[in-house]
Amino acid sequence: MIRAFDWASTSLGPIEDWPQSLKTATGLVVHSAVPMVMLWGDDGVMIYNDAYAVFASRRHPQLLGSKVQEGWPEAAGFNDHIMKVGLAGGTLAYRDQELTLHRNGVPEQVWMNLDYSPVPDETGKPAGVIAIVIDTTERVLADRRNAAEGDRLRAMFEQAPSFMARLDGPDHIFTLANAAFLRLVGHREVIGRSVHQAVPEIEGQGLFEILEDCYRSGRPFVGTGIKVQLQRHRNAAAEDRYVDFIYQPILDSAGAVTGLFVEGSDVTERIRADIALRESELRYRADLHGFTDRLEASVAERTGELAAANRQLVAQIEGRERVEATLQQMQRLEAVGQLTAGVAHDFNNLLTVVLGNIGFLERTLDQSGIAGKPRDRLGYMKSAADRGAKLTAQLLAFSRRQRLEARPLDLNETVASMHDLLESSMGGSVRLETALRPDLWPALVDATQIELVILNLAINARDAMAVGGALTVETGNVTLGAPTRPDAPPAGDYVMVAVSDSGTGMTPEVLAKAYEPFFTTKPVGKGSGLGLAQVLGFAKQSGGGVRIDSTQGQGTSVKVYLPRSAKPQAVEHSFGKIDSVGRLPGPARLVLLVDDDAAVREITSALLHEMGCTVIEAGSGGAALDLLEAQAHCDLLVLDFAMPGMNGAEVAREVMQRRPGLPILFVTGYADITALQNVGEDRIVQKPFRNDDLQRKARRLLGLDGDLAGDAVASGQPSL
Repeated sequence: MIRAFDWASTSLGPIEDWPQSLKTATGLVVHSAVPMVMLWGDDGVMIYNDAYAVFASRRHPQLLGSKVQEGWPEAAGFNDHIMKVGLAGGTLAYRDQELTLHRNGVPEQVWMNLDYSPVPDETGKPAGVIAIVIDTTERVLADRRNAAEGDRLRAMFEQAPSFMARLDGPDHIFTLANAAFLRLVGHREVIGRSVHQAVPEIEGQGLFEILEDCYRSGRPFVGTGIKVQLQRHRNAAAEDRYVDFIYQPILDSAGAVTGLFVEGSDVTERIRADIALRESELRYRADLHGFTDRLEASVAERTGELAAANRQLVAQIEGRERVEATLQQMQRLEAVGQLTAGVAHDFNNLLTVVLGNIGFLERTLDQSGIAGKPRDRLGYMKSAADRGAKLTAQLLAFSRRQRLEARPLDLNETVASMHDLLESSMGGSVRLETALRPDLWPALVDATQIELVILNLAINARDAMAVGGALTVETGNVTLGAPTRPDAPPAGDYVMVAVSDSGTGMTPEVLAKAYEPFFTTKPVGKGSGLGLAQVLGFAKQSGGGVRIDSTQGQGTSVKVYLPRSAKPQAVEHSFGKIDSVGRLPGPARLVLLVDDDAAVREITSALLHEMGCTVIEAGSGGAALDLLEAQAHCDLLVLDFAMPGMNGAEVAREVMQRRPGLPILFVTGYADITALQNVGEDRIVQKPFRNDDLQRKARRLLGLDGDLAGDAVASGQPSL
């Protein structure tokens, strides 16, 4: 890209006129494995390497050759200082520098390690600045999370009702002690001191010997009601305290003891009560029961506290197990999704051949004036093939491999426009109601797919109400917190559309399997089992999520959350219909057709021939490049995306380098949606394609569709 860039339009001038210092510095930048960018001249013209292009994200390739102040306007003040210091011969270094950048069209808070050094020209004067840019955002955020978690654990440690301390090494040095422990020993300084130094008064009470034995043997010690004399106040006599405690050895990875953890409770009051009770029993046997009641109440309270803590722990364990089970289910769904996407690709190739040949046969029958049963049979075949195409579309939706054309949309208008369709689909026994929020936010969503989702959910709801009932379609604005389930969306603002019924509801067992592909409770032939899987796949691919609330015997509500759009609904533009059949005016156009499936290639070639094009065919990307090299001129490249060896994106990148102006029309039955996300719909034909769709888009790219075609060609090649 640097070699092909028009540098004459910048202050650097043509690349062949660059000084050797600039060429040398550019070579250092380009061949570096770390993100580097050079800011040359007073304007800071940007030259960078592949790693920096990844860092720049959607700002690339527009940044190449731009002035740094114009390329990163949100950091203009920062970069102005960099240029002044660097061109004056100074160096700068920043560690975890916080900046707000617009790499993907929205403000993004990032942290980076930045190093700036001047680049001298032939005279030794600084002529530019080289920057090394290392994105440390993930580490900074991770450090903050770790620090927060550490603070939380320290707070829990400090606030624990029982006393706790940690003793390290054979000298038993205090490295941790919580507030309860410090209260026990009279708030004396213990951290960094050995047990002998911190609490010397316990010498001769047997506790030192227990410590030594635990450290040497690695065996824990549990003591109950142990009497210990402690000097809890300065210049005061030692007092008797009673403690329940545990010495727990701390082991390293090799199993060697490195220290001891001490945990326990000051039970002095309880022991004194026991002693007083026993003494009182001898003297006042009649009062035996003011003491036992008090003791039982204390034990019951402690038991209740322990039981409550145990219930909380069990609930946390069960919640974690549910989350892990759900995650495993989503992982299984992803694996099945990859399989179904591959099956859909092959099936779409077969359907392309079937539907294409049906089209030819229909036109042949029309030209021959043949009607009746032959024409009816073709209609049956076409109807069956169309159903197959819909099934593959469901498979691709489930596997999240279909292309979505997301745009701002008013879901209230969508639901209102579907009212008649929904009523006719429900039948007379189901009452249709809508609850549309007046101030609904615009949603960022594919208009066609959301209509299919609403219809799909409505039909499911109808089938769940065997004897009729109420079906409600509702819209709303929702702000969600952090997700607790994999099917839920991330935290943020969402537009919700919900379909609720008063039907039979789902059992917990059915609800657990609701998203599994091909799982259905309907009779054989009544459902494919892809409905809710398709809804989840669409919602997740759109950047949202799904929630199902169901009560057996009361009904079900399926809520679909879609991202809130920052822009209002766009005004729709319509274009005139183009006649899909007929020869092109003027001389024959040369079209290079590339597809690894011979049958698909044959039907596509026939359609292009019908338009009056001259077609040369290739069965692989490598063969296509060889044919293109041998042709002095080519008007259009029709390119299959999913091919072994070089796929369509790789072939297109190579073609754009060799023939920058050659229009490319992609034909795909299933494609990596990220690879084609920057390719306009006017350059993609989805298998199984309709004949007029292929011919119409070919006409546009060949410049035979008026202003619309001129716009398509002038916009340049897609970024892959």
